[in-house]
Amino acid sequence: MDSLSIIKYAQEMNVLGLLKNAVQSGINTLSGRVGTFIARPRKPAFPLADRLLADAFRLGQIPSPTEREAARTSFVAERLDALHLPYTVDEAGNILVELNSQKEDLTDISSEPLLVFTPLVSKRWNSLESLGKLELLYAKGAGLADALGPAALLSLAEAYADGRLCLERDLYLFFSALHFDDPFSDAFRLFTFDPRFRPAAAIGVRGFMLGFLASHTMGSYRVELTVSEEEGQKNPNGLVSALIDKARLFQKAAESFGDDLRLYITRIGAQSSFNRTPQEGALELELESSNGEILEAALERVKAVAETAAHEAVKGSFRVVSSVPPGDPAVSQELTALLLELMKELRIKSGEEAKPDPASFFSARGIASVSVGIALGREGLTRDTVEITSIEKGRQLLERLVMEAGGQHGR
Repeated sequence: MDSLSIIKYAQEMNVLGLLKNAVQSGINTLSGRVGTFIARPRKPAFPLADRLLADAFRLGQIPSPTEREAARTSFVAERLDALHLPYTVDEAGNILVELNSQKEDLTDISSEPLLVFTPLVSKRWNSLESLGKLELLYAKGAGLADALGPAALLSLAEAYADGRLCLERDLYLFFSALHFDDPFSDAFRLFTFDPRFRPAAAIGVRGFMLGFLASHTMGSYRVELTVSEEEGQKNPNGLVSALIDKARLFQKAAESFGDDLRLYITRIGAQSSFNRTPQEGALELELESSNGEILEAALERVKAVAETAAHEAVKGSFRVVSSVPPGDPAVSQELTALLLELMKELRIKSGEEAKPDPASFFSARGIASVSVGIALGREGLTRDTVEITSIEKGRQLLERLVMEAGGQHGR
């Protein structure tokens, strides 16, 4: 090979080397970026919804019901302290958070606040099932749906603290340690009887169901009849026969009110011991009507039937377990229309049904009120199943509704 050929060959090899080095450098750079991307933790798609669910998980693990719901109240108080928000806790364990309007000029709107309320208490806590389980698409746990309401109110408190929630009205967040339908206590007495705390509108928050709107025109009574066998009972099936006969008599009594009254037998059962026939039993009924007078008359009729002794050596005890007054849907028409409009904007499938709802306690007293579900899912016998992806839509719906009802809509 002559000198000219050697020089030409060397030049070609240099070009190939440069190309090889450039390609290898590009591969190394790309590999480094891919490695960095894979190693980098995934950012949550909906961090606010994730935080809401995390609060619900922690809250759902706390035993309930307990006296004054002390442990759950402490959990909520600690979260509010961390947000540097003012609150008060009354003797019953209820928490009231009073958040002032962040608008300077309040002359164009009423001074009445907007109230958002939810129960702290749960009837479905379980020492094992309430520990909860998180899957790819679902979150599961006994009473988890009940914990979503307080978690949603904590999300509103966080939005206020972060400056995302700017209202023209004062905002009250109410965490109730009392059952709303308890016939022996009035969880809403502060807001319905004290003019200083009377709200312009009230929004109830519950776990299920997102998109479901109760027109809350129905009032209800849930009653329980407990029966027991007296000493010397000769008929071994007397108690069971008494329960069956009472159920038939209750149904017959309800039929006399026609279509204006609904009666549901929600539970009937008897308990035996030592391999003998049952000696104790219970029958639970639900009465519903949109007419308050008919509802009261039906309760008295059922009570009279329960106290009538139809079986020898079997005694019974009757009590009212819960009550909800019939609501006035006309009072809440504007607020209901706003809720339906927001559901449409957020592409949330909506549905309406007349049934008892805690919001009735306010509409019955002339205060506009609605209830909002936070998530989709199913309330099971042993645990609730929550669709995780639905929580963000529920959070957005509640926040939008509060902003509209406390701002432009409240003018």
